[in-house]
Amino acid sequence: MRKHFVKWFSLLLTVALLWSFALSAAAQNTAGATKLQFHDGKFKILILSDVQDTDTPQKESMALLNAAIDAAKPDFIVLLGDNIAGWWKGVDAEATKRAVDTVAKPIDDRGIPFALVFGNHDHEGLCSEPSNMTEEAAKEQILSYFQAYKTCLAIEGEEMTGVGNYNLPILNSAGDKAVFNLWFMDSNPYAPEEEGGGYGYVHEDQTAWYQKTSNELKAQNGGQPLPSLLFQHIIVPEAYEMFTKVSSGTKGAVRGHGSFSDNHYVINPDYIYQGSLNEGPCPPDVNHGQFDSWLAQGDIIGAFFGHDHVNDFAGVYKGIHLVASPAVTFYSYGNHRGVRTITLDESDLTTFQSEILTYEALGGEKVTNLYKANHGYYEYRHVFLPIFCGVVGAVAAVALVTTLVVKKVRKRGKNK
Repeated sequence: MRKHFVKWFSLLLTVALLWSFALSAAAQNTAGATKLQFHDGKFKILILSDVQDTDTPQKESMALLNAAIDAAKPDFIVLLGDNIAGWWKGVDAEATKRAVDTVAKPIDDRGIPFALVFGNHDHEGLCSEPSNMTEEAAKEQILSYFQAYKTCLAIEGEEMTGVGNYNLPILNSAGDKAVFNLWFMDSNPYAPEEEGGGYGYVHEDQTAWYQKTSNELKAQNGGQPLPSLLFQHIIVPEAYEMFTKVSSGTKGAVRGHGSFSDNHYVINPDYIYQGSLNEGPCPPDVNHGQFDSWLAQGDIIGAFFGHDHVNDFAGVYKGIHLVASPAVTFYSYGNHRGVRTITLDESDLTTFQSEILTYEALGGEKVTNLYKANHGYYEYRHVFLPIFCGVVGAVAAVALVTTLVVKKVRKRGKNK
């Protein structure tokens, strides 16, 4: 009897363990459960870049996010980095999760699949006190918060630099073949100090993974490159090839950033076909060959970037569209907020249509405080108000002292 009991107990334990492993595997493969697919020959993507707000977000940021989703009616949403502010004062794991919830919940509630890349700010709160996580651990934690939502398709990806390097294929309308592909790359926050610093870039091991995977997709596509779009936060240096160097006094000119900061630039209409250049883009200071890898592979028809809040230009350089997306945030700087849409047509996968939906066009209320409108709530609160209060306080102190001195002088005059 005891022998039979042990036998059955062992069997039940084995089944329980197998069931546990199955559930674990299912949880890890949630991203593969939802397939992206063309519907009636069309596939629409909405980009929400630099939402960059806190666990108590600005009402304007949320109004823009919700209005954009409802107006665009996308099949898929991309969060293009700096999805939360990261660096607001007193942030901890719970506050970070609540910030993620404010972004992910409106998307998930509508049942829309979404994916994301990381920016240079997302992780910063968890890397400071009280959490003191490493950059990689912080990103992995934030990613897990997003993955708790059933419509999140983002994954950590293979072992390499960064967190969240992966690709998602799009099936044809029949649902039996991948006909398009989406790349998601972690452009990393900042370059190491020993390399001179500056903003981050896609490292060589990430590019090697892209090339390997691109070749695998090519083999599966009958030897032809699988048409693709790529999404990452920080723009590639080649964007500056689409601008013209001008003198600093030229109307509409912006100063370059980093290694491009010695010059001023305007849009070159030979390359740029849409949008505006309102600040110097901030690519890495050193070119690590990412763009050249795209040319060599021949699959990427367009790459989309955030990071530079007020830029929304789109241009073509060496046959590849390089496209900037404006910021959603009202917490950080920017006087030009909006979102970008992309529409793919199954009948011609060599190109796409894209448009900008601005905060104003989506019916956003005017921000009456001009400083907050141009610089964001964070700078208003932490820079403008202290200075303003300091100046007011100083003026009040001077006025008080002057009044006391005048009264004293008058009193002396009466006593003479």
